[in-house]
Order: sequence, then structure tokens, then C-alpha cells
Amino acid sequence: MNRFKTIAAPALCALSGLFAFGTAAAAEPIDAAGVRYEAAADVAGSQLVLNGAGLRKIVFFKVYAAGLYLPQPAASLAEAAAQDGPRRVRLTLLRNVSGSDFIEALDDGLKANLTPEGEAAIQKELTQLKAIMTEIGDVKEGDVVDFDFSPEAGTTVTRNGAPVGEAIPGKPLYDAVLAIWLGEKPIDGSLKKGLLGQK
Repeated sequence: MNRFKTIAAPALCALSGLFAFGTAAAAEPIDAAGVRYEAAADVAGSQLVLNGAGLRKIVFFKVYAAGLYLPQPAASLAEAAAQDGPRRVRLTLLRNVSGSDFIEALDDGLKANLTPEGEAAIQKELTQLKAIMTEIGDVKEGDVVDFDFSPEAGTTVTRNGAPVGEAIPGKPLYDAVLAIWLGEKPIDGSLKKGLLGQK
């Protein structure tokens, strides 16, 4: 029996490693309201997997599709925020949205999921982020806006692949941004489920 355990243990470890790899690599492309989100994305030199995707709606209007990319799959905001590597939220606009409406929605989502103390702690970073959103201005149907994070640079925002403003250092800001879609009071409950791979 001991000899069997000696032989079996390495084999079981190898198998568990294969299954673990399979789980991490199990992501497949997702179609969200006609927008294709690929199974993987390269962010800051790291290969991320598509955690989920969904649709942001206001009443009957489709506003944007969104996809969440992480180093490892996550089923909650806590799991997504606990990951130290790069991350991405990609928004693909499905209608024209004014810059003021975009900033208002961002501000509402942040305030709904931040305590007064949490907001005060990142006030400087929030001011920088709002300045970037002001610089983006009006967004049009088909525009792609990425909210990326890397430990080295912090939070960066791009529109159609072009960087907007400077990178904002620090992880707490990006965790707050994630909470807009994944927090206890998400901007859209159905979209939250989609981003977390829930049906």
C-alpha cells in the first residue's frame, strides 16, 4: 500500500495540475449584444482570461457591452480585487453617450459602492480619473473604452486603443472602479452576473 501511495501521489499531483490549468484556460469568446469578447487579452505583457461579459441597459436602451479580463477566474468582487496582476474592463458603446452622462454614471457608481472614508482616501485619484473622463468627452456608438490596471502603472484609460491622460498610480482606485460593476450596489445587476460568469 505504501508503495502504491508513493507511485500514485506524483501522478495525482500531475493530474490536479492539469485540471487546474484546464480551469484557468477554459474561457471561451462571448457574444454580448453582438459584440465579440475574445477568450484572452494581453494587458501590460500578461495574458488575461475572459471572466465574463454582459450588457448595460437603461430601461429598453442598450448602452454598452462590457467584458472583464483577469489573471484567474473570479466569482465575486472580492476575488477579482484580491488578484495582484493586470486586469481590464472593456466597454463597447452601443449608442452615443454624452461626456456629462458618462461621467455622471461613473460618479454614481463609485459613490454607491464607496464609504465616505473610502472615497476620501482616494479623492486625489478620483479627481484624476474624472479629468480623464472629461478629456474623453462624448463617446459614440462603436467606441471602445478600456479601464486597465497593472501593478507598475496603476489605472490607465484608453479610447479606441489610444491612451487618454496619464496613468493613475495605486490599486485602491481600480478596486473602486471594479465595484461600479461588481459591487454590492452595481450599476446593473444583470451586467454584474454576466461579468462574473453567472447566468
